[in-house]
Amino acid sequence: MYQQRRRESRAPQYTSHDYSIAISDVMSALLYVFIVILVIFAFNMVSTEKDYHKESREVIREREQQEKKLQRLEAGVVELRTISSRLKEEMEQRQEKTRQLLTQLLTDLQDDLQHQENLKVFIDPNHGILRLPNEILFPSGKAQFTPEGEENLRRLARVLERHLPCYAGSVDRAVRTGFCDDRRWNPGTLDAVFIEGHTDNIPLSKANPHSNNLHLSGMRAIQTFATLMGGGDNQSLLAELRNQAGQPVFGISGYGAYRPVVAHDNPTPDPANRRIDLRFFLINPKSSVAIPQIFDALDGLTRTLDALK
Repeated sequence: MYQQRRRESRAPQYTSHDYSIAISDVMSALLYVFIVILVIFAFNMVSTEKDYHKESREVIREREQQEKKLQRLEAGVVELRTISSRLKEEMEQRQEKTRQLLTQLLTDLQDDLQHQENLKVFIDPNHGILRLPNEILFPSGKAQFTPEGEENLRRLARVLERHLPCYAGSVDRAVRTGFCDDRRWNPGTLDAVFIEGHTDNIPLSKANPHSNNLHLSGMRAIQTFATLMGGGDNQSLLAELRNQAGQPVFGISGYGAYRPVVAHDNPTPDPANRRIDLRFFLINPKSSVAIPQIFDALDGLTRTLDALK
């Protein structure tokens, strides 16, 4: 029994105070860990906030740059529209002036032919045409003039010789005659005059020396050209006329029945379609100085758009 008591006395003795110390140590350790975590979290929050503010400033700065680029783009568009509007207005004014000159030329030719040469012709200012009815020039189905037709061509040549030098040539090389008053004096504006042959759509007979209407119209245009230009010692002033590029003004074309004044589905001997047309072309209005400005503005817009990408 003595030994048993001795063994019991040697066993460790635990008290409530010992457990309190152990829990306190654990709580202290946990508190320390919590404080460390809190410090780390706070540090991360501060770092994150700094990064956020930095990114926000970068976003704001980038947005401001984009807004400036957009403003430059909008300003470029406005400038381009202004230049385009000015160019359109200027081109319309020049085209209107060209139309007025063409109408003036055709009207003057018609008046002189009718009142001074007693030759009735028709004009179409919208298409630049002075029209000679076939009956005043050629017999039916032939490309040789009647005696009256040849005389009518000489009358036409005299009137053309008076008027066309006022519009042909170039500004720096044109020779002004006394006929070219201030209203008529427009050198360098006449580009070309095409002598066009036209027929009706009645097929030619097999006995006709011309294979078809297209060939007939071409030969009539050639005969008209040859008579107006003259030859040898009798060469007309018209043969010497040049446009602004130094090229001869007169040319030839034959259309047969392919460009009728009055269209017919069936073969019809319509006299309105048998004719010689003189088609006048004036120089197209020159390119405006605004065109290079438009290209410069477009280049600027392109650079701005590239910067926005």
